[in-house]
Amino acid sequence: MKGIQAPYLERLDHLRFYAAALVVLFHFFHSYAPDLRANNPLMSLIDEGHTGIGLFMVISGFVFTWIARERDVRYAPFLFSRFVRIYPLFIFAVFLQLMISTYNEERNYGFLALLSWLMPFRSETVPLSQYFVQLWTIWVEFQFYLLFPFLHAFALRYGQRYLLALVGLFILIRALVFLATGSVRFLAYETIFGRMDQFLIGMLAAHLYLRRPGMAADPLWLLAASAVAVTGIHVFSRYVGFTDLQHPLWIVWTTVEGLLWAGVLLSYLNARLALPRSAERVIAALGATSFSIYVMHNLVIAVLKRHVGLLPIGADTFTQAVWTGLLVALPAVVALAGVTYFLIERPFLGFRRRYVVDPAARPPGQG
Repeated sequence: MKGIQAPYLERLDHLRFYAAALVVLFHFFHSYAPDLRANNPLMSLIDEGHTGIGLFMVISGFVFTWIARERDVRYAPFLFSRFVRIYPLFIFAVFLQLMISTYNEERNYGFLALLSWLMPFRSETVPLSQYFVQLWTIWVEFQFYLLFPFLHAFALRYGQRYLLALVGLFILIRALVFLATGSVRFLAYETIFGRMDQFLIGMLAAHLYLRRPGMAADPLWLLAASAVAVTGIHVFSRYVGFTDLQHPLWIVWTTVEGLLWAGVLLSYLNARLALPRSAERVIAALGATSFSIYVMHNLVIAVLKRHVGLLPIGADTFTQAVWTGLLVALPAVVALAGVTYFLIERPFLGFRRRYVVDPAARPPGQG
């Protein structure tokens, strides 16, 4: 998405769309099928399509660091810009879910429930909200926003080793929780104590991208990074999987997942790919709507499951769910996302403010 702070990296929007598509296919597939643990690595990518969330987290850390570079981040304008970027559609979805819960599901939520959703902490009513249960990630994202200006300042002061040390700290914390309780899956998957690794890895990837422009430009690097990512996710799916709540691999899985996607991100941004210009623009336009895709997709999936069902393509439910997700669910979600993007998201983008300043521009006495 084009911003006002730094040059536009079109392929970041490509990656945003790929991440959103993975999450859509994951939720559609699992509305028909349980945890699969497939033999096919590409099927594992859909079976574990929640990994798109990890890609989103890496992109977040990357893009803010790419924008800030060696400059200072002004805290209030930064938070305001993030608020107007995500909260209009977020509030729309939250209010819609609470109204559905009140009038269609006879759970009479009031103003306090609305406030609990709008604060950047997980609301206790999330598990009951089937159409927008995925919004828990928005709270984690906003927690990143609250911390990023400090993380950026500390990285500039102490170097990237500070970010690496933080990754190590979060791994240690998860290990201690696992040893104390016997499970760390929810902490790793659904909270900042697991997702912070991915955000920090995105920041580190941005520093590498800025310092070594053009690295891994050969498309073979992208092929290799993609193969490693798909293989890693396949191994995770086969031997652990989304539903294994007690496996110790959750101590480090979000870190590993972040590294896998960082490799794909860096090689994709730099790869000398001969894609048609029209294709590049279409994918980027789809990526611009990725937040709407993410927010609205479960509502569309619920409608499709109730009124459309599966296309008779393939011999089993798994294959039919994949093809229906690709040919019906994803296009339908994209269509609705285009509407919500242009009517709800886009009008607020003009309110964003510049939040990066050159250190030389600091007011006297600050520094």
